[in-house]
Amino acid sequence: MKRYQVVHSHFSNYPDPIVLAKGDTVLYGREDTEFPNWIFCEAVHSQKRGWVPKQILSSPDENQISTVLTDYSAYELTVNPGMIVEQEYELNEWSLVHTTDGEKGWVPNKVLMLVDYPKPK
Repeated sequence: MKRYQVVHSHFSNYPDPIVLAKGDTVLYGREDTEFPNWIFCEAVHSQKRGWVPKQILSSPDENQISTVLTDYSAYELTVNPGMIVEQEYELNEWSLVHTTDGEKGWVPNKVLMLVDYPKPK
């Protein structure tokens, strides 16, 4: 995993995020204009709303219903400058990261600075 230092604060805007399981259905909404390929969805089963990566959604049907292709949580981390995080993966200008305390969530790439690459084996 790559290690990053947080260089700008990010505050979670969604304290109760949308959480989806593979096979769930969502109402496929609008695409984010700041971060393309994030779709604002509403879960059919819970009515929770949130941003979902387009890559994990099936094409919407005529009723704008889409199926979730993999488990997903939109949990965002609140981070402050100086924190060190490890990136699990990156998608659409956001990274899913782990803190040194073991917390896991999404942060925008623009608040991160690469500290080091994993050493080759």
